[in-house]
Amino acid sequence: MPDQLVTGYRALSPVRQTLLLLTVAGALAAVVAGFLWSREPDMQVLFSNLSQEDAGAIAAKLREQKIPFVAEGGGVILAPADKVHELRLQLAGQSLPQGGGVGFEIFDRTTIGMTDFVQKLNYRRALQGELARTIGQVAEVERARVHLAVPERSLFSDQREHPRASVVLTLRRGQSLGAGQVQGIAYLVASSVEGLQPQAVTVVDAHGRILSSPDGDSVSMHTGAQRDAKQMMEKDMESRVQTMLERVVGVGKVVVRVSSLLDLRQVERTEEAYDPNVQVVRSENRQQEKTTSSSALGDGGIAGVGANVPGGAALPLDGRSSNNSTQTNATVNYELNKTVSRVVEPVGTIMRLSVAVLVDGRYEVAEVAGSDQKPQRKYVPRGDDEMTKLDGLVKNAIGYSEERGDQIQVLNVAFDATAMEAGEMGDAGPVDPLPNPMIGQYVRYGVFLILALLLFLFVIRPLMRMLAESPSGPRQLALPAGSTLPATVGQLEAAMVPPQIQGNLAETARSNPQATAMVVKKWLKEK
Repeated sequence: MPDQLVTGYRALSPVRQTLLLLTVAGALAAVVAGFLWSREPDMQVLFSNLSQEDAGAIAAKLREQKIPFVAEGGGVILAPADKVHELRLQLAGQSLPQGGGVGFEIFDRTTIGMTDFVQKLNYRRALQGELARTIGQVAEVERARVHLAVPERSLFSDQREHPRASVVLTLRRGQSLGAGQVQGIAYLVASSVEGLQPQAVTVVDAHGRILSSPDGDSVSMHTGAQRDAKQMMEKDMESRVQTMLERVVGVGKVVVRVSSLLDLRQVERTEEAYDPNVQVVRSENRQQEKTTSSSALGDGGIAGVGANVPGGAALPLDGRSSNNSTQTNATVNYELNKTVSRVVEPVGTIMRLSVAVLVDGRYEVAEVAGSDQKPQRKYVPRGDDEMTKLDGLVKNAIGYSEERGDQIQVLNVAFDATAMEAGEMGDAGPVDPLPNPMIGQYVRYGVFLILALLLFLFVIRPLMRMLAESPSGPRQLALPAGSTLPATVGQLEAAMVPPQIQGNLAETARSNPQATAMVVKKWLKEK
């Protein structure tokens, strides 16, 4: 076979030899390129949305380990699929990615001769970086930057300034932050900086829109938090009613919507009541004073008016006089019964509930005449007794109160039948297994084998067959059966070419000798 190929190749013209070599070289190049392509590892995303600092640090680590990687725009780094999880764990042990900026790892390296000003500046940078990393862990936040303005402490309290902070958030595509989340970010930053108040934290998004409330304006913050609380309460009621009814009528056959009217006022009331019928002695003070005095008298008797009137005589006594006096004072203070109560009414009291429930009916399979037609599903509504029971279940689940004016409506309607044809609505399909990271590599191997097979079948094999069937020497002339080898060229021509054709050729040569000469020259040049 190799000798035939070489002989067939030599029998070709130079142009065909060149084309054959180019074809074989192209086929070999395609095979080599396919082999190298199949050997390339399947690349998957190692990290995305990286900052420039984190992307540079991760790229340096991968170069040190001689691991191939691809860096794309948007902070995306691709690595071999079979090493992605291992690299993530390894880089996490080295605190990579850091989330942008510097954190407290700036103090891991101590520098001799660092001034107090540089120390404070590094601390502020580290605090800003750590806060940005913490805020970046919120699911809706893609990237965050924090700026702190902490004034120097003053010895005089009237000249002391309060710290301020600003937060710039880059949200993920299609995501938004609620008022409660913005307030939580503001409180997080305020709690991390000494002396910082939540009202002094400004939160804006990447488009410059203010997400937080202005300084001192807590009304909008409370309104957003109350709106979130209202929605959460309604979702909770809907979930409780729907999961309960689905246990009875089936999964996907119930739709529940709840609308609530809440009293979101914050009321604080202080009451002071007196009861005049109940008296209590508060204090009592009693004083009693008693005075007793006595004196000796002369012979004239008791001094007085009778003794001083001319001609009068004094009362005779035994020579002694006495004086007794008693004084009693009592002070009693009474206190009326008093009740002081401080009542803080809860925020979010339900004032009225409106609940709408849609319940699907039953379906029966009705046979249709004819074997080729599919069975038809016939809708059967639920009975009044069953709907009354379901209405009572809903009332008990939401805490129905007629005094509040609650409204509940439970309707039995037919759901869209097109969704029923594929099966019960809401049925969860099979969970797709996690893709094997080696699937891409196997696909590459398969494509390479198919390419090699096609090249062999449609390029290499036809060339080998052409070379094997090429003439290896002068063409053997077939003689007529039963004839012997002619002795002269004339006999050979007479045996192979009929006389009529020989006459035509001779006539053509006489009439057009130039063309005949060119044909003969061309024959002589060919092999």
